[in-house]
Amino acid sequence: MGTKLRVLVVEDDATVRDVLTTLLGFDGFVVAAAPDGSAGLQMAESLQPDIVLLDVVLPGIDGLEICRSIRKRSPDTRVVMVTGRGTAEDELDGVAAGADAYLRKPFSPLELLDALGVGENGSVFS
Repeated sequence: MGTKLRVLVVEDDATVRDVLTTLLGFDGFVVAAAPDGSAGLQMAESLQPDIVLLDVVLPGIDGLEICRSIRKRSPDTRVVMVTGRGTAEDELDGVAAGADAYLRKPFSPLELLDALGVGENGSVFS
């Protein structure tokens, strides 16, 4: 496998953040994590991750605003909204903000990897 993909997890729930970070680390990703919207936005700008896992409801800047900002600055970054907000309207808001995928909590590790859009060779699907 070539270069490891860089994933930024932006999640305010410490348990969920730790589980995602650990799971992705085991799968060979290089993972960074942020506990709130402001830190997440700063890290997205400085780290230029390949993939951002982004909660919608965050302290400070919400996930939808972060998604819009990432989309403007780095249109090739894959953004996956990971949230407990599960209505069709919530999902439409996420897609309208520029999310590539919308993953409702709780989810399985296989659903997570599918939402990341990662092929068997470690490449991100277009």
